[in-house]
Amino acid sequence: LFLLGEVAFGEFVPDFGPDFVPSNEPNMNGEYVISTTPGGTPGKFPKQFRDYPGGVEYFDVISPPMTTLYSQVWWAPLAPTSFPKEMVDKYRNKSVAIVGWEIDQVRFTSDGKEVSVPISATYNHHYNAQIIGEKARFQKTWLDGPSDPRTPELLKHSHGYIQYDQPVYLPKMLDQNADPNRSSHFVTSANGGEYRKSYHGFPPGYAVIIDSPSQLQISPMQIDTWNREKMNISGPLPPKFVPGPLPRSSLAPENAIYSGLLECPITTRISKAIDGAYELEINSPKACSSSTSGQPILSFQECYHAAATAIDESGSQGQVFVNSTGYNPNLPLGCSVSAESASEPLKIHVFFNKLSNSTVGCGEKPGVLAGAVAPQGLGTKIAVTLDSQKDTATITLTGPSDVWYGVGFGAQAMGDRPWTLIVEGSTGAVTERKLGGADPNTHVAGDLLTASVKVVANTVASGVRTVVVSRALAGAGPDYYTFDMDAKNPVMNLIAAVGSTPTLSYHKTKAPAQLALLPVGTPQSSAVPGACVCPEQPPPFSKATGRLVYTPTSQTVDTGSGSVGFPGGKTCQAFPYGVLIDQKNPTCDIRTYRGGQWSCHHKWSLLDADQEIPWADQPLVFHHKWRVWVQPYNETYHQPIHYGGDTALLLGSPWEYDVPVCKEGVAGCSLVNNGTQWIHTVTGNRMGKHHFVGLNFHCHAPTCLSMSVYACDKSVALEDCNTTNGKLLCEERPAYGGSGAPQLNGTRFDETGYIAIPDCFWGKAENGLEAPPDLTDVPLHMVKISNATWPHYGEMAGGQVWVY
Repeated sequence: LFLLGEVAFGEFVPDFGPDFVPSNEPNMNGEYVISTTPGGTPGKFPKQFRDYPGGVEYFDVISPPMTTLYSQVWWAPLAPTSFPKEMVDKYRNKSVAIVGWEIDQVRFTSDGKEVSVPISATYNHHYNAQIIGEKARFQKTWLDGPSDPRTPELLKHSHGYIQYDQPVYLPKMLDQNADPNRSSHFVTSANGGEYRKSYHGFPPGYAVIIDSPSQLQISPMQIDTWNREKMNISGPLPPKFVPGPLPRSSLAPENAIYSGLLECPITTRISKAIDGAYELEINSPKACSSSTSGQPILSFQECYHAAATAIDESGSQGQVFVNSTGYNPNLPLGCSVSAESASEPLKIHVFFNKLSNSTVGCGEKPGVLAGAVAPQGLGTKIAVTLDSQKDTATITLTGPSDVWYGVGFGAQAMGDRPWTLIVEGSTGAVTERKLGGADPNTHVAGDLLTASVKVVANTVASGVRTVVVSRALAGAGPDYYTFDMDAKNPVMNLIAAVGSTPTLSYHKTKAPAQLALLPVGTPQSSAVPGACVCPEQPPPFSKATGRLVYTPTSQTVDTGSGSVGFPGGKTCQAFPYGVLIDQKNPTCDIRTYRGGQWSCHHKWSLLDADQEIPWADQPLVFHHKWRVWVQPYNETYHQPIHYGGDTALLLGSPWEYDVPVCKEGVAGCSLVNNGTQWIHTVTGNRMGKHHFVGLNFHCHAPTCLSMSVYACDKSVALEDCNTTNGKLLCEERPAYGGSGAPQLNGTRFDETGYIAIPDCFWGKAENGLEAPPDLTDVPLHMVKISNATWPHYGEMAGGQVWVY
């Protein structure tokens, strides 16, 4: 039996019996910063775990290794790690009270020495972890996707995002009579760049309880930012940070004290596959003014994918796409495409114009239009060039030399009775026909027409015949096709076929196709505006869906692959739960998304496609090291608590959002410090649950300034709860490395610009704490303030709560 002992000043402390020997070791990471709640008393909370009433002991766990190259992301679950045998044996058939843990990231030298790895070398974006006892085991499995019935519960514990192409480790009970609340626990807090010097513990007397503890499983997300050439991580720590190569989309200013990679910018290795259709537009005075959407495409990632989709939906045409982005006042807003004259294969130039305003329309009065298509499965190719000044249509037909092949214009079926060119296999003779007959369902050769085309060339090489013909743009009569260069939509329907005999007979194979006729020119050498690529009937802001698709380069070490779905758990909630939709924050919509954890998939490189991953022969191999502080469980002393996954105080989508370029009129932005500093504020409301014991607000360097939560009277409507009628429960202001903060100064963790976040705690008065508030059905109001001197992708805003 455990006893309670009384110390001289009246505080009761537990007596854990004669077999318990408390540790005298200091904290692994030194002292921590703690926030004081409005009714609390600073200075009374234990500075060391060893100072907890009754004492503590600890056990160290080293995770399996992680291996990354510069710019690569690690975001995959690590295999479960067993607790040390001495811990397992000591607490078998007993209950342990976990009062906290500390984390470092370490590597091992060639002689086996353990060395801490700076956060500026591999940045911990976040981690998730779970602990089980011997009456449970981890089951490695894969989810079926967002519709998997296990997904909603896992989203509460997965930083808002699940990688469905990665396995998950799910606790499975072995003893159905065992208490599941004592057999497994999700454990996370301060789980980002702040994770080494923010406190992962609980007030004395409160603990996570595990029966017969056995294993720890960690799922970290790390970003390799280590400049191997300029940063010596084997010398005194921390080294001076020197940025490595960055993608063009990085928002980090010149000579920044942090790497732009840690914000996960979308690079040119990533495209946006937006659900929905696209259309091409020419002869329009304003970008996309004639389309069904009336709005241009908003990002180069969507532009590149949309252009390929609109021009080559089947992926069979063999065209070459050249993508670029920039500021060009001679081109329309958004996404435009043009064709390079006389190129084989046809070279399509795709340009995303980053200008916010342009008076240039879409392909207005094009002098020359060109396009090509290779209908799928036929072995033929059709190329068309239209020249308004010469009043000439030049048509190039390529196909097998031993059988007939042909193409019908302005049709998708023989029943449309199109004007058709037929090339015979024996002689290469070209004839013109009006296909079909009175019955649209019959396959007949139709009517032979008087020739209107002039054969310019007829050649055979390696069994392939190429025929070039020309004619006037206007058809010779009602049975002939007219090429209209004034049309708004430059896409022409075709039907193509190949026979099995030299002369025209029943076709062997046929296929419909579409040919996009594009203005001829290049963004760099011509002022000819391209055709606009426009979305068809796009959904409202925050409602678009799609995927971020990663395309690896030819570099062998670029092993990233796959795609990330939108929303896939990514949802910006409307007022009163948040203000991001009202602020039109880019994170809320895949079309405007510019960076954050959704573009940081496992093994993706955060460099542009034209940048090689440097130092490819110098991988960083490292581990997470956990020091778990415990006491023997005493039911008369310990209050069991758990992570409040259903209570997370989320402002982001669900965690992240962008800090914008602040200026007058930008939502959420304001000037402080006598007009010398821009800040950005987001707010949101939640209905509370449970008794709060610990709260850590998760945010990132270098923009996080503060987060706070207010509680209103239950009589106040949720949408009306605010800082005026609410009572401040907790405010946390991060301590920045390099700022002289006493808990960081002079330690290996004192990295300039990186943060430690001081938790708020509720507990016993003797520890300087207010009593745990019961916030069930209490309206809560959250406020997050960021430094907006520079814009940032993927900042976090959410509170991680420990409750009972």
